[in-house]
Amino acid sequence: MKKLKYKIKQISRKEIKDINYLKQSIFDGNIFIIKKSSFCLELINLTNKFFYKQFGFTIEDFIGNEIPKNFEKNKLIEFQEKVKKSKPFLVLFCKLMEELKFNVQEMSADKITFRYSPNKNKKPLGNLKPAKPHRDTWASNVFNQINWWIPLHNVQESNSIFIVPDYFDKKISNNSDKWSFKKYKKFKNYPSTPYSEFEFKENHIKRFELQQGDILFFSGNHIHGSVLGEKKRINLETRTIGINDEKKFNLPNNIDSKSKEKKIEWFSPLIK
Repeated sequence: MKKLKYKIKQISRKEIKDINYLKQSIFDGNIFIIKKSSFCLELINLTNKFFYKQFGFTIEDFIGNEIPKNFEKNKLIEFQEKVKKSKPFLVLFCKLMEELKFNVQEMSADKITFRYSPNKNKKPLGNLKPAKPHRDTWASNVFNQINWWIPLHNVQESNSIFIVPDYFDKKISNNSDKWSFKKYKKFKNYPSTPYSEFEFKENHIKRFELQQGDILFFSGNHIHGSVLGEKKRINLETRTIGINDEKKFNLPNNIDSKSKEKKIEWFSPLIK
């Protein structure tokens, strides 16, 4: 078997000595996990407070029990919008980036998103549906994008996220030539991103077991998607770019995106 080009690395904040080296490693296809970040835990606690205020029960209760019959799915959409617009969330995320030695003065980000994924065979709720295999670059055409994925509770390989690292630089069929962001905003059940129906071999798929307080981050050029299991899952996620990344780093090449528009407007400066 051909030796893999990527690595999945669990690192501590103290091990981050050179942020430029770390970023180039991400753009090269390596995947990183930071364990038990203090600011990540603060972000989770803040989400829990917001959630309890909105629904009258905790995220732990929501995950561990059946969804209450009087649960209003519109309230979940309302909650997701509150998270996106919340300044306290953005402030804590900036502190998290600084903890990891990123220069927030040079960073822009997509909105911080609260994603709920149901048990398998259950109907999804909220604005974001479980995602099929996709590269974020198929939608954005922004190749210096770093994805941040934060579970709000312990997750197993059976209900977290999957990545297909072997295909980081391998072309696959997808519907990026047909997908439309305007249609996603207009139609209720339209997919949030272009996707692929390609059937990956099981030994090419990497699923992740993460603890509350862990952060998974990787290049937006990686093929990834949702894992649906017997248990529900909630996570926070966002994407960041650096203002000068295209000049300073070797970025992933566009190998299979047919989208022609670069959606740089999706990203706003972290510090305004």
